[in-house]
Amino acid sequence: MAGQPPGAASDRAGVLILGGGRFGRLAGMRLEGRVLALAEVVPTPDLAELGVPVWPLEAVAAANQALASARPPAWLVPCVPVHFLARWLLASLAAQGARTLPVPPQAEAGLPLLGRGQEGQLFLSLTNTLCPDDCPEPASICPKTGQPRGLPLYQRLMGLSLPGWGTAVLRSHQLAPGVGGLAASGMLEIRQRMAGQGGRWLIATACRCHGVLSGLELPPPGP
Repeated sequence: MAGQPPGAASDRAGVLILGGGRFGRLAGMRLEGRVLALAEVVPTPDLAELGVPVWPLEAVAAANQALASARPPAWLVPCVPVHFLARWLLASLAAQGARTLPVPPQAEAGLPLLGRGQEGQLFLSLTNTLCPDDCPEPASICPKTGQPRGLPLYQRLMGLSLPGWGTAVLRSHQLAPGVGGLAASGMLEIRQRMAGQGGRWLIATACRCHGVLSGLELPPPGP
């Protein structure tokens, strides 16, 4: 697992919300006082009611701007309809020749598969019910079904091993009910590891119950 859990000192250093739709607005309300900014390509007037800076930027550009600033966020909260971590890595490593690969079928074994996306990524979930948007993500029992959850999905993905593929899993930590955050330190660590090794990678983002798994490839680093 990359990054520190919520409650650590870095948790107070600020949050960048990526996306100003329904879930982005909910995140802004539930993280009151902790949000450095919210990024939305086409801001709507209602976003001003959150009382936080609104950047008219798409998610990857906003993340790069924030991470390069004098006051970088400790957490990024993606509220966009893409696998943000994979999209950010693809853009960040573009100069090194990064490209998207479909996740190989062998990776599906033992994972709770919901389906595949257009780029060959896997959408995963431990439940087929619609979760409440304020789920507290308790450790063992699903609050919707009342059933034991079993091994958290992010741990299942950490155990994924395929010959010829590296695996990098970034846990989504709950920063508020229904609001998952990615540790900026974990994102940067994964990027550094991929850039230093090259090759084919299975890239996952997951909380206890839901996640997405994408494939990326980049040439080995030069001499």
